[in-house]
Amino acid sequence: MSRLHYFLTLLFVVILSAFANWLLTAIEQKNIKDTTALRHEPDYYIEGLKATVFNADGSLHYRLAARRLNHYPDDNTLQLAAPVLRMFTKKHPPWIMVAKEGVVYDDGRRIHLNGAVDITQPGTARTRMQLLTRDLRIDTQRDYAETDAAVKLTRGYHQTTAIGMHANLALGRLEFLADTRGKYDVSRP
Repeated sequence: MSRLHYFLTLLFVVILSAFANWLLTAIEQKNIKDTTALRHEPDYYIEGLKATVFNADGSLHYRLAARRLNHYPDDNTLQLAAPVLRMFTKKHPPWIMVAKEGVVYDDGRRIHLNGAVDITQPGTARTRMQLLTRDLRIDTQRDYAETDAAVKLTRGYHQTTAIGMHANLALGRLEFLADTRGKYDVSRP
């Protein structure tokens, strides 16, 4: 064999080794990025959260309290334990929403209250309102809430049940979607 043949063989082995080394490094870096991107672990938490959000005109929009908040950087969500959301409107008493857990999305523009949700609007014995439902989705920008679950509304001495609800919280307007039934005490206004 000639020297040229040895030289070409050696060059081929060196190039092959360099390519294998580069490929191995690229695969290891990709695996490291993939495992860190897939982890859903909180990067910070807050015990005893109390947050207040104002409208552009300076009026109170909503207050959010929770026993604990966990922030997850992979999807930028806030997980809430025992959240209490108070949404304020200009014409009506505040809506007070209580749940066992919740999730805040899009920097507070969307809040999902998961599991059983108790919604009240204070008032007199005649005007006080309570809604019991599950899995409420709230759009804080539009003062809008909705659920696909069963809803039980008690207002004063009257009750209404339904499946699904759309609520314009600013206007105090509720729309029940299906199987709506009511019990009205006509002896009381």
